[in-house]
Amino acid sequence: MKFKNFRLHIIIQLLLTFAGLYGLVYYLYIEINYIRVFFLGLFIIVLLLSLFSYINRANKTTMGFLLAIINNDFTVKYKSEKQGKSFDQLYDTFNLVNQKFIESSQSEASEYQYIITLINQLQIGVLAYDDRERIHLSNASFDEMLGGKELINLESIKVENEAFYEKLKEIGSGENTIFTTTLLGQARKLSMAASSFKLRQKSYKLISIQDIHSELDQHEMEAWQKLIRVLTHEIMNSVAPITSLSATMKYLVSNDDLNEDKIRSLQEGLDAIEARSQGLMNFTESYKKLTRVPLPNIREVDAKTFLRRVDSLFRPTLAGTGIKWSFQLSHDDLALLIDPDLMEQVLINLLKNAKEVVSPDNGEINLNLVFQKDTDQTLITIQDNGGGIPEDIQEKVFVPFYTTKSDGSGIGLSLARQIVQLHKGELDFISTSAGTTFSMKL
Repeated sequence: MKFKNFRLHIIIQLLLTFAGLYGLVYYLYIEINYIRVFFLGLFIIVLLLSLFSYINRANKTTMGFLLAIINNDFTVKYKSEKQGKSFDQLYDTFNLVNQKFIESSQSEASEYQYIITLINQLQIGVLAYDDRERIHLSNASFDEMLGGKELINLESIKVENEAFYEKLKEIGSGENTIFTTTLLGQARKLSMAASSFKLRQKSYKLISIQDIHSELDQHEMEAWQKLIRVLTHEIMNSVAPITSLSATMKYLVSNDDLNEDKIRSLQEGLDAIEARSQGLMNFTESYKKLTRVPLPNIREVDAKTFLRRVDSLFRPTLAGTGIKWSFQLSHDDLALLIDPDLMEQVLINLLKNAKEVVSPDNGEINLNLVFQKDTDQTLITIQDNGGGIPEDIQEKVFVPFYTTKSDGSGIGLSLARQIVQLHKGELDFISTSAGTTFSMKL
């Protein structure tokens, strides 16, 4: 007899088993009949085997469901075949879990496809590979840089472009570099950045590469145009008066009647020409300074000692004024990797500029030196409460020879930025009507 109801089936089999056990005991001890005992024993064994087999069917169904999940097979549909309410609920739960897995897989596949599409639309090359140098991701822009070849590992990149491969191997996590290489027969300037991450206990390296050839050409052209405008302005300021004075003096000399007044005028003209010529020579010397900055002799320097040295040089210049000057460090035991002489020159120049723009009665100049753990960089800021830098000249402050001072050379800030860049650092500023803050990251 085939029972559809699981619970009823179990109950009936248990009742039959107990009845068989009762009969077994009865014919074994009361009405002794060994033949009946033998057959009743066989009957009980068959019942128990049938019961275990029936129960195992439910276990096998559950095991099959779990194995299907392990193998990512969510297509199986479970039917209870009227085995009772509990089995109906169990199979409904199985089917619901399968449906949730299917929806989750479809959602993940859609999100993955969206991300891949987005990455492929980027104009920046993206490459991700594991610690065995096997490539897991390379977008369309990266593939185009290497001629659209299929890339399996870094070795396949080496075959296409060995210099490019060497740069990939050299760059460390968190580093940025700019280099020139040949891509598809053309020399290109590339900006490369690297980062590392872990996913499912595996280490990966992510590389982003951007062709900045056009941008650099544009910036270089703009820089030259700005420099040429300033050079032209400075040279014309000297040449125009010299030309005018020379013409006047030539006219005076051409007349035969030289008197004391004309001789005095000639003397004054020669003095003016000498002064302008000296100015032009000074300008040329300034240009030589800008183009011949010595390479920094970088060494470890105690930050507190270094700032005290800067303080001893700058504080005397404030004598007789009401300007308040202070400096702070985030840690007393902080060390700097700098060329102290060149960096001292930078700070003194920035502090002198701050002194010139603040009020001599209630001006304030503050220098702060902070170590930033998140970026592993040292931040030096010089803040003043002057009137700020006018917006129309803010973009020109680092242009060589540009100055708003009557006695300025215009190379101070340009030279300062150049020195900071030689330290692989950055120099920038923020200026408002409340004051200006120059920030230096090293």
